[in-house]
Amino acid sequence: MADSITYSIASHLIRIEGDKECAVLRDIPGFPVFVVDGGEPEWQIVFGRQITKPEDWTILYHFEFEIGTMSCTLAKVGDTYYFAMDPYTPNDTPLLMRYQLGSSVLEGTVCVDPMMLRFALWMAVGMLSCSSNMVLIHSSCVVHQGKAVLCLGESGTGKSTHTRLWLKYIPDSHLLNDDSPVLAFENGEAVVYGSPWSGKTHHYHQLRFPLAAAIRLSQAPYNKIHRLSTLEAFSSLHPSFPPALAQDEKFQDMMVSMLSDVLTVAPVFHLECLPDEAAAWTSHDAIFGPSK
Repeated sequence: MADSITYSIASHLIRIEGDKECAVLRDIPGFPVFVVDGGEPEWQIVFGRQITKPEDWTILYHFEFEIGTMSCTLAKVGDTYYFAMDPYTPNDTPLLMRYQLGSSVLEGTVCVDPMMLRFALWMAVGMLSCSSNMVLIHSSCVVHQGKAVLCLGESGTGKSTHTRLWLKYIPDSHLLNDDSPVLAFENGEAVVYGSPWSGKTHHYHQLRFPLAAAIRLSQAPYNKIHRLSTLEAFSSLHPSFPPALAQDEKFQDMMVSMLSDVLTVAPVFHLECLPDEAAAWTSHDAIFGPSK
């Protein structure tokens, strides 16, 4: 029997199977925090399978991963999805994953490169979990007074800078995740979980918090915040969902349904800001009320 590890991610049990992959995963920062003993997995990701690229697949999304190192492709044939990672270096082994929509099992070829494996699992969990009212969202997440605040924006807009300002100046604040927390809608409540994917800052926490608000950031020579309308909030949150999955109608429908539920219970703000203490207090006061 192949080696396996079971993880609990956003309260869902996921079993990873594969001798080589499990050996690599035990040394990848973040993943050991989410290991659990026992329990029946809801989803399985099985490596070491023989999978070939169909000649008739339809490409949904193509992008470069870690610019200059490899190309990535999400494609489909009917309701079967394929995710390929093809390194530019000839001696490196490509990875191909296959997933039948609605299945609890996702298969992959052998993958022993830690960087590839980490990202492949991010994609795999994204596909498996989409139908469960949860999504990995590109965000930095700070927790204050037991509630989560998602800081959203394109790379370079200052998400991590803004959360660090909260940590520095606003008491009772801590970082949950700096890149890909899990946003979920459970029993009428929007919640945020930590995950094994936290970018370049190692903040891996097996924790869950109710969502207080989300903030879309943009740089400006002043600090100004306003609450977005429902339509504006939708347009503000949606770009932070996994872009590859958003290219597929069925994954898109599931993400839109969850996002619509989240927006019934959680506000979204737009913060035009400087990278200073006043910016942190501006967003804090809009969400939690003026500080005393």
